[in-house]
Amino acid sequence: MSEVAQVRLDIFEGPVELLLYLVRKNELDILDIPIARLTDDYLAMLRNSTALNLEVAGDFLTMAAVLVRLKVRALLPRTEEEDLSTPQVSLEQILDAYRQFQSAARLLARREAEQRQRFPRRGESPPVARAEGEDIAVLTRAFSRLLARLKPEPRLTITPREIRIEDKIEGLRQLLEERAVVEFEEAVSGATLGEIVVTFLALLELVRLGEVRVEQQEEFGPIRLMRREPENLTPVSEAE
Repeated sequence: MSEVAQVRLDIFEGPVELLLYLVRKNELDILDIPIARLTDDYLAMLRNSTALNLEVAGDFLTMAAVLVRLKVRALLPRTEEEDLSTPQVSLEQILDAYRQFQSAARLLARREAEQRQRFPRRGESPPVARAEGEDIAVLTRAFSRLLARLKPEPRLTITPREIRIEDKIEGLRQLLEERAVVEFEEAVSGATLGEIVVTFLALLELVRLGEVRVEQQEEFGPIRLMRREPENLTPVSEAE
């Protein structure tokens, strides 16, 4: 019998798949689901597991991505939700991005296993795959906390100007070229909800490409974004 990612919240305890099912059936209010707590659990699983099941971890991230998308939709009026589904800001890309990361995590896990066989280290495992997963989880937790601060507002609006993920990626690249360290809060300071979503997706893509690493010294501490040195970048062909 395969393992299943479990969650434990004040209003629910059980498989994450069941949690998602109840939210979709409107038996649980998505606004009552602390998604940041879910990602906290994922981080704890990454850090404490001696034999991480990448299949379970990937499924957990995928489910969390769906919950994030549903929460964003709940925060937006119906007409603006439709605006967000246009090519400028596609919430569907959240789930697509996580699927990419899930595939990348499995690839890294295979490489980690191969490296363990070739170069065994007295109980220590190479940190590469785990660090990538933590980067993603830390960003997800920060994004979820931003969503938690927002309340549904009937007059919430999205800026009329075009917001493209590609432009945000280039903007972040330029910012990290100019400065060694940028705090996540600064990257989204004063941003609209639509801009926050785009920034989040852009950062996830940069992490996937190996161009950015994420650092958080302590829980709830500031999140710092740093550019990876060229020799540490993962070729795009290998990440796919």
